[in-house]
Amino acid sequence: MNRVAVIDSSPLIFLAHLELAAKLSLYFDRIYVPRRVQVEVNKKGRFRYRLKKLYETGFFERCACADETRVQLLKIDRLDDGEAEGLVQAQEKAARFFIADEAKARAVCETQGLVPVGTVRLLARLSLEGQAADTRSLVRRLRRELTARVAEDIVEQAIALATVPI
Repeated sequence: MNRVAVIDSSPLIFLAHLELAAKLSLYFDRIYVPRRVQVEVNKKGRFRYRLKKLYETGFFERCACADETRVQLLKIDRLDDGEAEGLVQAQEKAARFFIADEAKARAVCETQGLVPVGTVRLLARLSLEGQAADTRSLVRRLRRELTARVAEDIVEQAIALATVPI
């Protein structure tokens, strides 16, 4: 089974900050990081170093989009650079999963036949499997340390879905 994913910048930043990004190998065989996502992540201070460490695992892999026209068309739908390139990359790399948090990107993802997976859902699943701390405490930490905006209903929904395998 193809367990390949493409990741957007926010989930990558959040998971790297919590030191949980490498644990995604429990659910995926490979995670592609689009060039525009790399640029966004590298703007965040120490994340350049963290991203380099993730690449060294061989599990995370850099990728660049071949079809720039499709990226520009997706940006018309008000997707940001990383989301648009990530969705194109997912199709180019035959990925089944798109790790993203923005509702618009997740909606476009589903129309393309991809499975959207959000950060909080990953945190809930990791927590359920004993691979991470309590989901609510992790979300509080992201809110406090990175000013992450996560609605409480999203947290509750992710916790309820945690028993469903990714």
